[in-house]
Amino acid sequence: MNFDDTPQEAAFRSEAKAWIAANAPKQYEEELRKSSLGRTQLKGANILEVAKAWQKKKADAGWACLHWPKEYGGRGATPIERVIWQQEEGPFGKLSGMFIIGHGMCGPTMMAFASEEQKRSYLPPLASGEKIWCQLFSEPAGGSDVAGLRTRAEKNGDDWIINGQKIWTSGAHYSD
Repeated sequence: MNFDDTPQEAAFRSEAKAWIAANAPKQYEEELRKSSLGRTQLKGANILEVAKAWQKKKADAGWACLHWPKEYGGRGATPIERVIWQQEEGPFGKLSGMFIIGHGMCGPTMMAFASEEQKRSYLPPLASGEKIWCQLFSEPAGGSDVAGLRTRAEKNGDDWIINGQKIWTSGAHYSD
């Protein structure tokens, strides 16, 4: 099996590598290289601010949420282009960790089920890092199994009344 890049993939890799070399927050490269995903801290810097700035820079240049459609803040990239980007982004990819719930779960769910108005309203700020989403599935004795949720939302006029209980929230400390 040949794992070499096709000419198109090689061109994409070259473009990604050049953009990252010119734009990545190099002052944090060594700390990011030594850290583990989810445990990243930066000396003298607020990790949230650094991550949001990197995500915005990527979004402004068309490098955020590569696999998402362009109209929602992505690039419309292929799966292999996404892998190439992750290979080239290297340690700077750890800055994307706080966006993973929104980019990997909420965004794709909205693309599949939300109205066009909702997609255009919520997805671009999610892709750019302007907004960070979290996951609220956990319940006592239910874990993170969506099928076992007991929390319910009931329509009450123009509002929804939510009844239930949570025990943890993934990404809550960063989310908007």
